[in-house]
Amino acid sequence: MVKRIPFVLFGATGDLARRMLLPALVSVRERHDDYVLDILGVASSRYDDEAFRDYVVDTLAKDKRCSREEAQSFASNVRYLAGDYHDATLFDAIAERLGSQDQTIVYLAIPPSLFELVIEQLARVGFSDHARIMVEKPFGRNLADAQRLSKVLLAHFRAEQIFRIDHFLGKEAVQNLLVFRFANSILEPLWNRNYVSRIELNMLAAFGVEGRGAFYDGVGVVRDVVQNHLLQLLTLLLMEPPIAMGGQDVTDQRAKVLQAIQPIHPDNAVLAQYRGYRLEAGVAEDSHTPTYAAVRLEVNSWRWAGVPVFVRAGKGLRETRTEAVVEFRRPPTLIFGTGEGEQHQPEPNAFNFHFKPDGRIELLMQTKVPGPRLQSRPTTLMVASSEDSARSDDAYAQLIDDVVRDDHTRFATQESVEAAWRIVEPILEAPAETTYVVGSEGPREAERLVADVHGWYR
Repeated sequence: MVKRIPFVLFGATGDLARRMLLPALVSVRERHDDYVLDILGVASSRYDDEAFRDYVVDTLAKDKRCSREEAQSFASNVRYLAGDYHDATLFDAIAERLGSQDQTIVYLAIPPSLFELVIEQLARVGFSDHARIMVEKPFGRNLADAQRLSKVLLAHFRAEQIFRIDHFLGKEAVQNLLVFRFANSILEPLWNRNYVSRIELNMLAAFGVEGRGAFYDGVGVVRDVVQNHLLQLLTLLLMEPPIAMGGQDVTDQRAKVLQAIQPIHPDNAVLAQYRGYRLEAGVAEDSHTPTYAAVRLEVNSWRWAGVPVFVRAGKGLRETRTEAVVEFRRPPTLIFGTGEGEQHQPEPNAFNFHFKPDGRIELLMQTKVPGPRLQSRPTTLMVASSEDSARSDDAYAQLIDDVVRDDHTRFATQESVEAAWRIVEPILEAPAETTYVVGSEGPREAERLVADVHGWYR
């Protein structure tokens, strides 16, 4: 028997719903035949059911993975309620529409400033007994704000009902990182401070704020991707093996990594802004919001103490790529030459996990140059590749299915959220201290962070 589950989408006509959530809900429908989501969209746009269905069809038809016929089939199971979140009668109408249900999923694709209001109203109309709440990042604007938001949530809902979303944790390539680490026993003896010389995470974009200037100017790069996406990704690289690959075991190990990272000292950070950012629509003329951040982290754990960790993110750069690099120590002696009587330092071995634009995993090794002399050269071995791993709507589809199945493995806990805010707190309000040219590698000042490790990984 197919189970029918109510799914309430707040912010149903917003940018996130249009770009990610509606395509993800189509994917959920296509992938799973043991349940159906009865979708109720909620927003301020003045649609009725039929007008909203037309909006959904037009939105989905623009997605190359969904034909108009498929979009129409999906939209036939969608309803809509228009209203003001400040109006209590809207929530009465939601409760009346859904009736008595054992399980309801509520997705809050709304600004954080509205969370408290919506949570309290949902509890008032009876959702606190059974609903599962999906909360979109950011989880507050700082540590104190995140703690206040958590207090509001926990005043009305149990901890197991709350799912804090970081869609990065649902990406196929990110999940592959866990399998790669813990399903291959040959890696475990090497995955520590004795063999790893450094770790580097890069989330670089060749584009600017793309019409989101007003939003971005109030957020900046540290809040946008460093505090959440990149620190959560780092936990998967550094965490200890869990007892089981599911639920509390994984989330506990991720939280321990963040708790072991020291707050960023301002001297170990470079914040910058791309030239021309202040001309973007919605950006203040005197804005000092950073669009680039490079930081050096210290991890005080038995496994990683002394291994420098570098995190870099920015917009308006030379290329778009998201990657994690695990670089190993160099050979202890120089025994292979580059020519007659010469010796050279071979490049260190390294794993490169490409999360964007594809899901490749590469291993840099040294092999012999053909010819009579014993000379080495770097050779890249392809370990894994996935052309479909970078789609964010698939990540959201995975996370929605996890909520249906009550699986918290891929979600952030309040402990990890607070630990991440604690790490970035010292630089959270710091202004951009320099600028950089669009299409460049970023500000030259960032080179000082990696001066003792031969520069950024290229």
